[in-house]
Amino acid sequence: MKVLRTLLIAAAVCGMSFSALGDPIDFKMNVLDPPISFPVNVITSDTFTVSFISCQGFALPAGITADGCFAGSNASPDAWTSLDLSFIGNASTAGQVPDCSPASTGNIFQQSSCSLVDGTFLLGYDDGTIPTNDGVQSIFFITETGVIPATDFPTGTAVANEADTPEPGSILLLLTGTIFFGYISLQKFRHTTLS
Repeated sequence: MKVLRTLLIAAAVCGMSFSALGDPIDFKMNVLDPPISFPVNVITSDTFTVSFISCQGFALPAGITADGCFAGSNASPDAWTSLDLSFIGNASTAGQVPDCSPASTGNIFQQSSCSLVDGTFLLGYDDGTIPTNDGVQSIFFITETGVIPATDFPTGTAVANEADTPEPGSILLLLTGTIFFGYISLQKFRHTTLS
């Protein structure tokens, strides 16, 4: 999955128009620790929909300003170690340049990348963890700044990735099978010689 994401990002960088380099940042997005009170979406799978509501009237984390907010709680069976977001551009985001650099405070993920490929915004966040099913720690907060009203920001798709489970090496598997086969053969040999 990480190789596919890396290839997709490389293709996005190579395919970007260099005329966009001089454009200012139009919207910014972050994945943060949550504020104290905000409507939370309980998420039970690693793929879910992200749609923003206005942040007005809610106490945001200290030092954070945002126009659109989304709060979720990881109720899936696994902790998430990265999050990939994709949003198909609409009239409110047309021609905008995304910014996913870390916020000044409260970041869950330490690394991020963002690009615009054929009208789709691709934002990736990793080097952090959203735990599962442990109350407050499993809650995360995505903010969007630059599209007002927040409901005009396109609905997107998020894919959360769990930590990779290390696989045993091929030689270890081969040795395990060989030892087991040897043991069975030895038992049969003993049984036939004693009979």
